[in-house]
Amino acid sequence: MKTAILIDFGSTFTKAVVADIRAGQVIYTARTPSTVHTNAREGLEVCYDKIRKEIGANQFLHAKKLATSSAAGGLRMVVVGLTETLSNSAGRNAAFGAGAKILKSYSGILTDSDIHEIEAMNVEIILFCGGYEGGNIAIIRHNAHMLSCMSANTSVPIIYAGNSNFIRELKILLYLKHRELFVVSNIIPTVGVLNSLPTETLIRNIFLERITNMKGLGEVKKALDAIVMPTPASVLQAGELLSLGCEEEDGLGPLMIVDIGGATTDIHSYCISTAADGAKMIGAEEPYLKRTVEGDLGLRESCGLTIGEAGVANAAADFNITEEEIQCSIDRRLKNIEFLPKNDSPDCKAELLFDQQIARYACRFAVRRHAGKVEDVHSKICSQIQRGKNLRPVKTIIGTGGPVINSGSSRGILEEALKTSKDDKLKILLPESARLMIDQDYVFYAAGMLKKINPLAAIRIMKNSLREV
Repeated sequence: MKTAILIDFGSTFTKAVVADIRAGQVIYTARTPSTVHTNAREGLEVCYDKIRKEIGANQFLHAKKLATSSAAGGLRMVVVGLTETLSNSAGRNAAFGAGAKILKSYSGILTDSDIHEIEAMNVEIILFCGGYEGGNIAIIRHNAHMLSCMSANTSVPIIYAGNSNFIRELKILLYLKHRELFVVSNIIPTVGVLNSLPTETLIRNIFLERITNMKGLGEVKKALDAIVMPTPASVLQAGELLSLGCEEEDGLGPLMIVDIGGATTDIHSYCISTAADGAKMIGAEEPYLKRTVEGDLGLRESCGLTIGEAGVANAAADFNITEEEIQCSIDRRLKNIEFLPKNDSPDCKAELLFDQQIARYACRFAVRRHAGKVEDVHSKICSQIQRGKNLRPVKTIIGTGGPVINSGSSRGILEEALKTSKDDKLKILLPESARLMIDQDYVFYAAGMLKKINPLAAIRIMKNSLREV
């Protein structure tokens, strides 16, 4: 096998990367407007026709054909844990690592209003976790009964990744309530131990099963060797390979990926989180590869919320326009999420600058939510505690996604991920300096799939796609 055809079924576009596996190079790319809401096979065939013309029918026939999907924003999840800093944090990391989209997370004792809120969401799965092995199960039992009492119309499967002492009782409870239950190993079995891989693997398997049955991709299965994983999970795996390298090729070391879209902003980080300034680390262990998703930061569906986070008055000052003009630009994007500033439009330059500034805001806020921070405390044990991941070791920051790659201001956007004097005062753990790059050919999703076939080819196509800005 010499060639791989790597497909991404997105909500906006169906995309394809054709890779020469032996050379570790991209030989062709294609994309077409997505048809996942009607018939996913149509968009796939448009890409396939373009690829056949480019590489020939024989090479096409013998190519390995793999796909990811991010259609409909991924698997929509709710996380229920015991504590914000331990089980809830570990559960969120596992869900994000599997490529899911978290609608909300809850910690402590669930209330009636919490259950009503979950019932009102379009949730596809609930991750229920918490409790060390052999620990107290009183709150877990309460939360299990609350979840079991959800409306019969809320047919949401539950993954349990908590104290195994409660598994038998939980199985009986949910069986009697006709609830679908999946059980995996405890995500935090004991103090200081994180066991998220079984949970991540199960979430991905459920995603792949449900996305082919529920999101219009069933017809394409015969035209592919496999739908491998959710697109965000593929990008996460690609970044790990680029950071650590493989046997034949060195990686880039600690790095961060900033992926800004219309509705969300994803941050991926790859580094060992160490204690900063002698602080005591608390909460769940931070993984080497970590993904967070900010559902209120983006350039189209979330542009109003992004500017709201900055403050409309501050944004008006940054743009040097009135608040009314800002609202007009927001409305233009909300009414047409496919809006692109036209070259022949008199306000084209202003709208391009508007997009660039929203992207700066999205990067600024998303990275700071992803990063850990140090807090001063009055304690006999320590004077400082650290919550979250220390990103100071990051040496490379990579931008991907159209709003970064095609912005004309990639460097200015990515510089928002670097530490400022304000971050120093707030003790937010960001890198002081880093090499800034973009994934100019948008190949990271493809590299995550190719990693399973040939890690060397995967890391080489990523390196060939990188351009310093």
